[in-house]
Amino acid sequence: MKRRTAIKHISAGLTAGLALPSWLSACVPDENAPEINYNGVVGIIGAGAAGLIAADILIAKGVQVKVFEANNRIGGRICSLYRTSAPTESLIFFPGNYPYSDFPVELGPDRINGSDSKWAGLLAVRGVPMVNFRSQSTNRYIVDNAAKTEADAMLNAGFASAKAFYDSFTTFSGSSTLSVEQAALAAGVPASQLPMVNSLLGNPFGSAASNIGARALAEGLALVEHDGTELTLRNNPMQDALLNVYSRVVPSIQFNTVVQAVNYSGDAIEIVHSGGTETVNKLIVTVPVSILKDGDIAFSPALPTAKLNALSRLGMDAAMRIVLEFKRNFYGEDVAAIFGATEAPIILNPAVGRSSLNRTLSITVFGAKAEAYSSMNPDDVVLNILAEMDAWYGGDATENIRRSTIPEENNKLLYTIKDWKKDPYAKGGVSYHLPGGLLADREVLAAPMGGKLFFAGEATDFTGEAGTVSGALKSGERAAFEVIDAIING
Repeated sequence: MKRRTAIKHISAGLTAGLALPSWLSACVPDENAPEINYNGVVGIIGAGAAGLIAADILIAKGVQVKVFEANNRIGGRICSLYRTSAPTESLIFFPGNYPYSDFPVELGPDRINGSDSKWAGLLAVRGVPMVNFRSQSTNRYIVDNAAKTEADAMLNAGFASAKAFYDSFTTFSGSSTLSVEQAALAAGVPASQLPMVNSLLGNPFGSAASNIGARALAEGLALVEHDGTELTLRNNPMQDALLNVYSRVVPSIQFNTVVQAVNYSGDAIEIVHSGGTETVNKLIVTVPVSILKDGDIAFSPALPTAKLNALSRLGMDAAMRIVLEFKRNFYGEDVAAIFGATEAPIILNPAVGRSSLNRTLSITVFGAKAEAYSSMNPDDVVLNILAEMDAWYGGDATENIRRSTIPEENNKLLYTIKDWKKDPYAKGGVSYHLPGGLLADREVLAAPMGGKLFFAGEATDFTGEAGTVSGALKSGERAAFEVIDAIING
């Protein structure tokens, strides 16, 4: 068996932290020797999903790695709330009134997209319990200022037009310069339904529908191979699940280490970070698009024009997660998500299938709305959302929102807000294509340079899963094998 073929066949087992299969011994001349004889060090910037899987694969092949992580934890934008968490500028919650939800509170990714996706497969191997919450719940859509089932909403001709545009979106082949919003209007969707279009095809993909390039988004979504099933973790915080899969990488991580400069002009790569200077032989960069675009890492020589042009056609906007708890469920035990609002474009009911309380809603906001919220008083952000919900539910949102019972806190509103714009190591949500961009831009960004510099992270996924955990994992796996190929063939 060819060595490279064997490497790729066992990748799923390696990244799950499993023992190598017995048949591999037929491919390795010396069972006690590393699979790859390499004396160099591979550096990895970032201990998010992409960095962890890349490190895990390389460690499994006997390659020494150093992971430079700016934060004090793993996960990147995978981030769960813990009782040990502390409020920061980007995280607002009230430790004295910790959320009473009987399931984990997620501040970043909160769903697994596809039961046969990369992320779901790794979790299944580990036996992490997952819930298909869609099998026991249905969506609601805001039409005529009321939350309606799809059947009732379809009686509105405008909504039916927006839904038809959404259902056929992967076949869109119009000009690459059109935004999703412009494409919807051109398809005959009435302007009154643009909030619905934003809720379905803007906000879920990292920005407002007026900012996202329709052609590139459609091209990417058409490539998605997983089954589309949406899952949640039954009991485990997402961050814990990631740590469980990649625990053996932790000893190789240098936490609280902010990389400031990368000089790859010589035979070795010099890395300048907040703790000093180090050299590595190869380097995988997994930082978010926002960090690259803002020049937070100085590359010497500068990144080539092709990569900079590709970056210029990708955006990464402000993002906010708002978790609200209520004294009773007034919106429906079987509600999966609510679409079509303006103040809260995506409202998820994360309790379905895993809570005995089911009185929590998780709201995700991207783009200009998140930007505006970031500069507002957090109480006012919550009051805006409650006022919009009150119109649908006869004032029940404000009446039932959880408030502090501590007398001196004067009936204070209780909520959890993660403002990703204010997180210095993320500076936003997820990458998206600007109008004029194409899916090929992600391939350009992902392309390795000179057998020494490699790129991963959700923004470099060009299989249609950019912006997701699976996309990040697939990109990290790709980068790891590019490094392996460079070592073997270099």
